[in-house]
Amino acid sequence: MARRKKSRRSRKFTLPLAPIGGLVATPAIRYMVSELMAGNLDKAIMQPARFAGIDPNTGQFNVNELKDNILPPLIGLLVHKFVGGPPLNLNRTLAAANVPFIRI
Repeated sequence: MARRKKSRRSRKFTLPLAPIGGLVATPAIRYMVSELMAGNLDKAIMQPARFAGIDPNTGQFNVNELKDNILPPLIGLLVHKFVGGPPLNLNRTLAAANVPFIRI
């Protein structure tokens, strides 16, 4: 009989810090949270349009809006890919050290 291949994956819940940090650093999320806290639900719903480069106040496309809202999550994903993955394998090191919930 053939032997089964061993898997390194575990089924534990982990939070990837780099992509979440990149997403939280975007102005669209900050504006959305501030509008929600002020009680302006209509304005808060319009804030994710900033990820497409559309200014919700004017409805016009703006390259700076696109750059400001896409660049931080993109950098977070790249950090997650290259630091947590095969080049450095920091996530495997964290798992071996029994650090709960946190991954890069």
